[in-house]
Amino acid sequence: MGFFVEIYDDPSSTTLDVGEVLKYLANNFPCVQVTLKKEFCESHLEKHSSDYAKSANEDLAVAFAKSRVHDHTRPISDRKPMYGEIAYEKRRLNNKSKQPFGVVYDGWSVQSALCGILDDKGLSPSHLHVVFTNQLLATFDPGDGRYHFRTVLLGHPAIISTTGLVEAPAKPREFYLRREEARATGAGDVHIALEHEYRFRCLLHDDERLTEVAKGYALQAAYYAAFGIAFCDDKNCRLYNAHWQEEMLAAQMQGPYEICPTHESLLDSYSQTKS
Repeated sequence: MGFFVEIYDDPSSTTLDVGEVLKYLANNFPCVQVTLKKEFCESHLEKHSSDYAKSANEDLAVAFAKSRVHDHTRPISDRKPMYGEIAYEKRRLNNKSKQPFGVVYDGWSVQSALCGILDDKGLSPSHLHVVFTNQLLATFDPGDGRYHFRTVLLGHPAIISTTGLVEAPAKPREFYLRREEARATGAGDVHIALEHEYRFRCLLHDDERLTEVAKGYALQAAYYAAFGIAFCDDKNCRLYNAHWQEEMLAAQMQGPYEICPTHESLLDSYSQTKS
């Protein structure tokens, strides 16, 4: 028998169909047992008493407030968050459809906070949690001394940012050139207009292609849990770590195969040992 996968919904996304993601993962990773769950925090706290859930919600609000990235050139510190930040996070936790526009979170800190509400069963190495969230996550790279947006954080739990799928991979270079030219000539903010113009070359918010793209990132989480393999170098493989929007869309929607021959062989061998 393989391992268990629980997929958690992002209720803020109008175009994400986690049921389709579940079917895809079950069909393409046949040695796993996949279950669909509600939003992660709600799913794990609703089985506790109301007092416990309230206390845990307050702790999460503080943890998320501490996770906010205020300076993209410095890793976050263990600062005391402001009252307004905590109050905002409480409202967001109580209203799962609220989109935290403009707020960037340290991804590893968010992952640690979510891991903290899992029980012993949920912490089992054979139990993978795939969490979809609208929070925009970033991780600090000491190499260039700044934060970078992320599409997915692998590990326990694995977190896929629906906002990150839009914001993390770079848009076509000419998109940025034309945006800067417009700003230099006083044309104002043309970001939305340019996004619409380049919509076939990049993912947009509430994009109908979101579910299809999300399937590949859920598959990445499963491969990492099963094999410890993070990504693939093959641009046609769904496990490819795309840095550009066009690369991401090509790998997830236009490749000649779902998984490259190397990783397909790995999965076949794994399935045989688990059957």
